[in-house]
Amino acid sequence: MTHPQQTPIERLLADKQRIRQSCEACEKRIGASVSYIQENAGTLLLSGMSSLLFPAKPGSKTANKKPVSAKAPAEGATTPLGLSDLLSAGKALLPVAWDIVQPIIVSWGIRTVKKKIINLFKSGRKKSIGKPKD
Repeated sequence: MTHPQQTPIERLLADKQRIRQSCEACEKRIGASVSYIQENAGTLLLSGMSSLLFPAKPGSKTANKKPVSAKAPAEGATTPLGLSDLLSAGKALLPVAWDIVQPIIVSWGIRTVKKKIINLFKSGRKKSIGKPKD
């Protein structure tokens, strides 16, 4: 059984349909991932931060497993965070911190400049209203 050869337009339409189905499947996977993250955001954040700040001791999780030689470190074993690790984590968080602090600084600056301008004009109006001098 031979299939007739597709014309270029038929190939394009078939490709378009295949790409559309692929996009729909990707959208469903991404949607499921996003909804999972939204539902479990607090738990995920806390568990991630606690694993960074308080890594498990190598001996505590390997109690039920067979012993590992000293030469080959256990796969997935964590080491305590050093100063360089904390600095690199802080460096990675700087853009986030800047995005949080920037509106606060701008609003504080606007209020400060506004007060100075108002005080500048108020100091010029403080003239005593009394009898004119002869």
